[in-house]
Order: sequence, then C-alpha cells, then structure tokens
Amino acid sequence: MFPPSRAPLFEWVRRGHLAPQHLAQAERLLGLPPSKTQWQQLLDRLLLLLGTLCLAAGLIFFIAFNWHQLGRLSRLLLVTAPLLAVLLLGLRPLTPPQRQAQLLFAGLNLGGLLALIGQTYQTGADPWQLFALWAALLLPWALLGRSAVLWGLAWMLGQLALVLYWPLSIESLFAFDEETLAWCLTLGNALLWGVLLALPAHRRPPLPTYLPALAAGLGATLLVLLNLFELTSPLAWAAWLGWLGAGYRLWHGRFLTGLALGALSVICVILVAVGKWVDIDMNGFLLLALLAITLSVLAVRWLKLGGGAHE
Repeated sequence: MFPPSRAPLFEWVRRGHLAPQHLAQAERLLGLPPSKTQWQQLLDRLLLLLGTLCLAAGLIFFIAFNWHQLGRLSRLLLVTAPLLAVLLLGLRPLTPPQRQAQLLFAGLNLGGLLALIGQTYQTGADPWQLFALWAALLLPWALLGRSAVLWGLAWMLGQLALVLYWPLSIESLFAFDEETLAWCLTLGNALLWGVLLALPAHRRPPLPTYLPALAAGLGATLLVLLNLFELTSPLAWAAWLGWLGAGYRLWHGRFLTGLALGALSVICVILVAVGKWVDIDMNGFLLLALLAITLSVLAVRWLKLGGGAHE
C-alpha cells in the first residue's frame, strides 16, 4: 500500500537480528532509498493529476465567470466538446496514469454538465439530488474503467449528498437529526469497509479500503467526543472501541497512516475527557499541554518501535 519503511530494519539491527554491515544490502532489497527514476515517475503522476484538476476546474470556472456573456448553446458546447474529446481519446492506447487522468477529467466534466443543465433549464432539483445523480452516473464508468479515482470520487459525492439531504429531511418522511446523520455516515462507511474486505481480491472494486475505514473512525471519534458531553448515545463507545480494535488488527505492521490516526483519535478523546474535569484556568491549560506532549511522544515511540513497522 505504501513504500516500505526503514524502521523495521533499524529495529532488527538493534535486536541483533540483522548485522549492521548487511543493513545497506537489506535497504537495496526493499528498494530504499527511492531511485531517481522512481522520483521522476512520482512527480510525473502528481503533475498529471494537478494538471487534470486545473483543466477541469478552469473550464467550469470560465463558464461560471462568463455566464451572462455566453448563450445556452455556447455553454453547452464548452462543456460537452471537451467531454467528447476526452472520451474519444480513450479509444487510443494509454498508459495507466493517463487512463486515470482521462477518467478523472471526464468524471469532473460530467458534474459540470449536470450543473449546467440544472441551472440553464431550472429543473428544480435540490443540490443533494445533483450530487447523488452525479455519483450514480460515475459508478458505471468506475466499474468499466477499474478506476480507483472515480470510485473515490463517487464515494465522496455520496457522502456529500447525504450531508446536503439532512437539512431537507425535516420536512420529509425519512427525517433524522444530527446524531442520526453522524451514525449513518459512521456505520455506512464501516459497512462499506467490511464489504470491501470480505470480497475476494479479484472481485473487489479498486476503491481504497482505507477511505471508508478512516471516515468511519472519524465519525466514531466525533460521536465519542459528543458523548462525553452527553449529546449522543453511549453506544458510541462500542463503535469507537470496535473501530480501534479492527484497525489495529488489520493495520498493525501494514498501514502506518491508519495507526497514526488511531493514536490521534485516542489522544483527542483522552484530552477532551480530562479537559471536562479540570478548571479552565492557567493550571488547567498547562496540565492539558503537558498531557498532550506526553501522549504524542508515547504514540510516536509506539509507531516507531513496531506499531507501524512493515511486516
């Protein structure tokens, strides 16, 4: 998932499992440090991604800025012509990064087309309906193109559609409050995480599993923080502890970022819990600052000495 780390090699040297004179050879076997070619490939992909985002955003902002100077046909042509050109470009053989950039531009351009149609012809659709439709239309492209970028974009749009639907749900049949919204996002992402892990590797969509996993952890952490002030159900603690346990079992020695965010979640909960019972004065702030520094040092030491080491 991520490039290997030197941390386990240093730990093996410290414990005597690896001779110091063989450290350089072990690093070369792991591909460390990255070669100039690897750095060039990384920069090429980053520049390609940034260029694609700038082109798509620039086109949408150009139409929005010149809205009154452009007629309906001109706006439609400015959106559909690049979309058709990009789709026709897909008929040519492309490298995997170029294919991903092409699909990303087409996906973003599709959202601009939906917004243009809704604004021009005043369809009366709510913003959440636009994002939900956008996400639904992206799914076939993501399936056919095996694109992790489009899967991630569709996942994000689905979250956004649910958040935008919440203020309007008060007058609808499926009304829910802020806590229900937080539970829906948390449990929905946790369920998606579990489904992705349960599917065989060859049938699993290319959506990175850490996206719903980290989103579920963020939701569980917020629910626990609110429960400290008795604003949510005590079940938030079960969801939070379950996420921490599952994350540690799945990410230990494999996914340093997930373990680091789990440690940050624990630190935030401890600080808020302690801060609830201390006086809000200079001594209280000093105690919280010292506690935050201590917990951060312990977390970094744990991650360095094996919590985040690659197996």
